[in-house]
Amino acid sequence: MNPSETRRLPRQKRSIEKVNLILDAVETLVVEHGSDAVTTTEIAEVTGFAVGTIYQYFSNRTDILMSAHDRMLERMASGVAQAAASIDISRASSIDQLFRLYVETAKSYPGYLSLLKFAHGNQSLEHSGSNIDAFVGDIVRHFILSRVPDISDTQLLVSKTVIVNLLSVLTDVVLLEQDPELQARYLDEMIAHCTFALERAGGGCC
Repeated sequence: MNPSETRRLPRQKRSIEKVNLILDAVETLVVEHGSDAVTTTEIAEVTGFAVGTIYQYFSNRTDILMSAHDRMLERMASGVAQAAASIDISRASSIDQLFRLYVETAKSYPGYLSLLKFAHGNQSLEHSGSNIDAFVGDIVRHFILSRVPDISDTQLLVSKTVIVNLLSVLTDVVLLEQDPELQARYLDEMIAHCTFALERAGGGCC
């Protein structure tokens, strides 16, 4: 039996609070020491929980770090959505603003780049695009519809999927690049490729 099938899923308020305290400890450890330093022993010391308690909710260290990554991503998605509400999607520069907002938001969260690096090496291919979709999937969809209101459902799905998956690959390249000059050039290329995909969706209307 897969260990993840035996772990307790938090449903009660007390259990949810324990899981959040565990993930809070992971974020603290990642910020202070990096993801490589995160162990169940260290988490137990920070939280005061027994190691066995941690394993009631997480099957292994990878599960813990991936959960911390996903929880942080959810918070970031909310922040991006709120900030994106002020972007005028009728302007030609809006897609540029959106993607730069995404990158700057990700960089502003302490510990996220360490968690992203870990997730990048441990995330299965079946989830490709899911993280970025959580961030900007709906925003990209609304952007396309604002430019091409009569687009077919099929073409809308294809265009959104292509852009989201482009972002899922290229944003990792941008965020994990430590050379500022290269990072800026990668970001420009990411925006150019995604803008081209939007232009194809609208027959050159963007």
